[in-house]
Amino acid sequence: MDIPCAIMIKVPEVFGAKEARKLRRELKNKLTSDRPSVIVDLSRVKKIDLTGLEGLLTCMEEVAKQDGSLEIGGISPEAAAMLELTRMNHLFQKFPAVHAEDSQTVLVPEPVAETEPAPSGQAAQPQPVAA
Repeated sequence: MDIPCAIMIKVPEVFGAKEARKLRRELKNKLTSDRPSVIVDLSRVKKIDLTGLEGLLTCMEEVAKQDGSLEIGGISPEAAAMLELTRMNHLFQKFPAVHAEDSQTVLVPEPVAETEPAPSGQAAQPQPVAA
């Protein structure tokens, strides 16, 4: 039985075209397992434009192709406002902010780290990835 691996992405303060392209490219390289679980932390975002939102949608499509899930963990007021204005807030599953002591996070854009399945009998832990 394969234990799913969570991929954690911490988005920078400004999330636009350049960051979205890098996110899509790096995430596509990391989606090697079936049913991936991707968590996007938008808590630091101060500015997100339409290309950044498009990048999130593209990532969601890539994850869905492998029967996985993309969820938003932590969201800044600015990111929340943009998602609401574009009505994209209904597309993403959300949960409370991710705390640094609860998981490993990596800032976007940085090199991608390897993901590893959790040891047998333990829940999968988010592993760092950057875009």
